[in-house]
Amino acid sequence: MKKAFYVTTPIYYPSGNLHIGHAYTTTLADVISRYKKEKGYEVFFLTGSDEHGQKIEQKAQENNLSPKEYVDGIVKGFVDLWKILDIEYDRFIRTTDDDHVFAVKEIFSSLLEKDLIYPSTYKGKYCISCEEFLTSEQMDETFHHNVCGKEAGDFEEETYMLRVSKFQKYLQDLFATNFLEPETRKKEMLNNFINNDLEDLSVTRVGFNWGIQIKENPNHVIYVWLDALSNYITALGYKSNDDSLLKKFWSEDSEVLQIIGKEITRFHSIYWPVMLESLGLKTPDKLLSHGWILSGDKKMSKSIGNVLDPVEIINTYSSDALRFYIINNLPTDKDGSFTNDLFIESFNNNLANNVGNLISRVSNMIIKYFDGQLPKKDTSNHWLVQKGFETIEDYKKLMDIYNMSEATQLVLKLGQECNKYIEDSKPWVLEKEGKNDELLEVLSVLQKNIVIISYLLKPILVKTYPSMIKQMGLKPEEINFENMKSNFDYEKIIDKLVLFERIK
Repeated sequence: MKKAFYVTTPIYYPSGNLHIGHAYTTTLADVISRYKKEKGYEVFFLTGSDEHGQKIEQKAQENNLSPKEYVDGIVKGFVDLWKILDIEYDRFIRTTDDDHVFAVKEIFSSLLEKDLIYPSTYKGKYCISCEEFLTSEQMDETFHHNVCGKEAGDFEEETYMLRVSKFQKYLQDLFATNFLEPETRKKEMLNNFINNDLEDLSVTRVGFNWGIQIKENPNHVIYVWLDALSNYITALGYKSNDDSLLKKFWSEDSEVLQIIGKEITRFHSIYWPVMLESLGLKTPDKLLSHGWILSGDKKMSKSIGNVLDPVEIINTYSSDALRFYIINNLPTDKDGSFTNDLFIESFNNNLANNVGNLISRVSNMIIKYFDGQLPKKDTSNHWLVQKGFETIEDYKKLMDIYNMSEATQLVLKLGQECNKYIEDSKPWVLEKEGKNDELLEVLSVLQKNIVIISYLLKPILVKTYPSMIKQMGLKPEEINFENMKSNFDYEKIIDKLVLFERIK
């Protein structure tokens, strides 16, 4: 079994503040990272910023700043957001980092020496906003980019090209595996790019200066995708004096998951594997290409003005509330919706009315009927405790294939069954009738399942989890996958807490 796990987000482009889409990708990575740690994996979680390019150079000029001064200010906002969203990464890489700049130059030289990069001229349509050369399939009849809506300009320039066309058979074989998910994205890449006339990729520019200069021709700076994609291995020490992290986390014995938004699937599923194959390195075990977040039925976009600010949401509702909505309500295999009404409805139904209400009712009954501490009772054979144990195993199966939304819904379903069990068993009637043995069993079954529910939500509800567990009479650090089925020694519950206040 693989015990090293490497998870990455894209490195985000600091042309402006981050929005809810960036929080989506990064929260997915953070939750799966925390889950893997609970499973005993040694984890490396990478995120960062992609800081070079013509667009950054233009933005800096507009603000009367050097490009580095401009990106420094924006990147601080990135780091601050990840802090308040409880993102626990191992490295925040910047493409302006010295080790990355050195390694990218070495990668370029290596591929040039192998004749996998060659000097040429590129002519076509170019979208400055997305830093992308466009094919006809990516534009409408007026040459506006399908993704950002901006008009692509005519472009002709001296460049160096990566011989992507040489790797058509390699890519077809790769796409015959489960390397890329979901299946719809795989078909799109095959039909639109790989199975057509697969084009070589321009990897340098001469029209601007803000980039990594190549050693062989200082007029050229390395174009965004060779620079940006390389970060996933340069962050681990590729082409450095210490590549121990690379050997551990980018090896045949490690599990590599890369999470991206669907708009950059082409670069990560076609050009990135070509680069890795050219360098003699493995491809990621999984490339998870999630959908867009829609506001109503429209994609969130700065140009439309419907982008949500995650900082505002966190300050209004809490980081756990945002993390929960992202994981539970935005399945990765399709586009998801985010509106204020949907957010409040999900929080109230799932956290306040279901999980929070369950914890509050059970802890209050334990305090009221047993002075805060139940006599020890083995309920492991009870049907609802068995249901809890089944939920653990089913949850792990779904999380192991990165299906975080469905895994979370399994946990919420267990919460619903526990709430129904309270209504069916009527503990208040049992107490009134003096049926203490039956009352003890009911509350013991519920206490056990609340521990299971809380622990399985731990990777999401980072701030609330300790209180959830303490409210059942246990210490957070005492619980793990290995002992979840044990008969715990519960401490006395004293406080009556409301963990998830309904949003009105």
